[in-house]
Amino acid sequence: MLPDDEPIFSAVDFLAYKRARGALPNIAPPQTVILAFQKSLVDYAIRHHPTKRVGGFYGELFLLKRTGERVALAGNFGIGAPVTAALADELAAFGVRRFVAIGLAGGLQSSLKPGDLVICESALRGEGTSAHYLPPGEWAAADAEMTHGWSRALTRRGRAHTLGRTWTTDAPFREARRTATEHQRNGIATVEMEAAALLAVGQALNLPAAAAFSIADTLADGRWQLKRDPRPAQKGLEALFESALDYLASER
Repeated sequence: MLPDDEPIFSAVDFLAYKRARGALPNIAPPQTVILAFQKSLVDYAIRHHPTKRVGGFYGELFLLKRTGERVALAGNFGIGAPVTAALADELAAFGVRRFVAIGLAGGLQSSLKPGDLVICESALRGEGTSAHYLPPGEWAAADAEMTHGWSRALTRRGRAHTLGRTWTTDAPFREARRTATEHQRNGIATVEMEAAALLAVGQALNLPAAAAFSIADTLADGRWQLKRDPRPAQKGLEALFESALDYLASER
């Protein structure tokens, strides 16, 4: 990279500024951070698992005591690709070595119903953030080892799920019918707003990253359908969290 192409300041620089002001927590960095995009999942996690809240980062960060504080949960920081990438970049500079994202998604395949689970294998880069981390290209890839380890953990819990590709977009109210149906024909399973950015940060920094979704609504066949009952989608988020924790707690 030529000097003029390098960032004016980096996450490392920003953390040094925070550290000089005493604004960073005095803790060992967690090995892995789970990013939760729905407040309902954060609320569930802190109700069901002992945690220790630490400050200094976007939103809230909770160390999970079940894992010896090697795994943390980040939540209430917002949604979308830019904030996801900024948070992951900053946490990586702090010393985090792996990332997991859990969120809601729209189903693009007619077989997907609310509460169904999809583990992301790769993300179509329909947002803008990943272009700042990766060379031009269509896809950002999830870490295969984490993806399959998470899948095995779900299977052990008896929870059906699929592995598939997602389309990440910046504009949920501009998912054109033509584009959505084309992605459906091409076998893309879901649409959401964050996965490509997180996976791009992971690839750029050579850190493993994975993502999975609970289906909340469907855009299959060019029609939007949203059920009134949010409980299946919420139960899906909870299953993804518990299975991710199973997998991560067993890893050293």
